[in-house]
Order: sequence, then structure tokens, then C-alpha cells
Amino acid sequence: MTLEDGPVSSRLLELQTMDRKTREIRDRIDSYDPMLEEVEAPALRLADDVGVTENRVRDLRLEERRLRLAAEEKRTRVHRLEERLNLVRTVREEAAVQAELGLLRRAVDQEEQEVVNLLDQISRFEERLEDQRARLEEARAAVGPRRDELVAERELALAEAAALEKRREEFAAAIDPRYLRAYDHLAQGGRRVAVAPMTEDGACGACFSVIPLQLQNEIRTRAPLVRCEACGVIVTAPVSPAASGSPSLHGAEASA
Repeated sequence: MTLEDGPVSSRLLELQTMDRKTREIRDRIDSYDPMLEEVEAPALRLADDVGVTENRVRDLRLEERRLRLAAEEKRTRVHRLEERLNLVRTVREEAAVQAELGLLRRAVDQEEQEVVNLLDQISRFEERLEDQRARLEEARAAVGPRRDELVAERELALAEAAALEKRREEFAAAIDPRYLRAYDHLAQGGRRVAVAPMTEDGACGACFSVIPLQLQNEIRTRAPLVRCEACGVIVTAPVSPAASGSPSLHGAEASA
């Protein structure tokens, strides 16, 4: 299958090299996320521990406050019952008040003891929290330089990718839309190679199937775009020895 003639061989090869380079940069950008996660993992685990301990201290303080309020409320009732005890007129009423007072006093004693226990737990958890925060700061200080280095490298890669994509857009705008569509159709179809130069012995540079002699001559003389009948890539004129050392063509040959 032969497309219309046009001096676009080197342009398509260069475009393919740009696309390959962009994919490599994007892959490198994606690789920074797991590296950052690995670097930050120790500090993140410590941060999680700090969060758990902070929540525990907060819950214990809330429980301590609840018990203090409950004990205070019971002490108020005890005071009222003690006042009421002075006003009772019968032994039965006195016995009932004394029984209720006993229950309330025991409840107050129990809640006060629970408050003491909670204060002890709070003290231990606050000591643990202080130690965890200190270790977290040490971990953050230790990973900070490497993390900053990775972030800076990723930012540079993002800028490089953006610049290359802009250059690619400008470069592609100068290519005949017919050829560009043919290239994009192949490149976007999941192929690793959409354009490959013909070898000196007349084979496709991608799959190395021999190209018919008539098409070989046309490729060498008029440089039309030819689709390889075996693998479907666009076959361009052979790369000259001088051009083969250039970065763009060398990249196309290596992937082919």
C-alpha cells in the first residue's frame, strides 16, 4: 500500500522520536510517585502512630471530663440528701435517705477512682505522644532532603515533557495532514514503531520482511510513503551513514 509522495520521511522519523522521548519522560514522571512513597513511608507510619495516640489522648480526656461532671453531679445530690437527712421525721425516712446516700457516695468514690486511673493513662499516653512526635520530626528531617530532591527532579521532568509536547505540536503542524493522520493512526494503535527506515538490503526496518524491488526503487528515488505489507509500518528511505549517528534517527533504529 503506497501513500502519496512527499518529502516527509525524516519528519516522521523525528516525530516518532519525539513521541518516544515524551513517553519515556512520562514513564519517568510516573516512577517518582512510588519512589516518594518509599522515601516518605517511615515518616508516614510515624505520623499515623501520632494520630492514633492523639485520638486516644483526646478520648481519654473526654472520658475524664465526663466522669468528673458525673461525680460532681452526684456530690451535689449527696449534699442535698445530707440536708434532707436533718429534716426527716421517721426512722423509715432516715433509713431510705441513708441507703441512697450510701449508694451515691460509693458511686462518687468509684468515679473518682476512675478519674485517677484515667489521669494515669493520660499521662502515659502523653509521654508516648511526646516520644512519637520527636521521632516523627527526626524522620521528617532525615527524609526531607531526598524528598525535596525527588520533587525537584519530577518538576524538571514535567517541564521537559511540556516543552517537548509543545515542540511536537509545532513540528507536527508543518507535516502534511494526510501523512500525519497515517502516522497517528499507527502510533495510536499501540504500535511501538510506526515508522521505520528501509534497510540497505531492501527489508522493512521493523520486521525485516523483504520489500518488493519496485517499491524499493520508488522508496530510494522518489521517497514515497510505503506501508510494509507484512507488519504495516510506514517504511521510509534508508538512513544514510551520516544521519544514522543523529539522536533522532538512531532512536528510531534502536526501537525497530
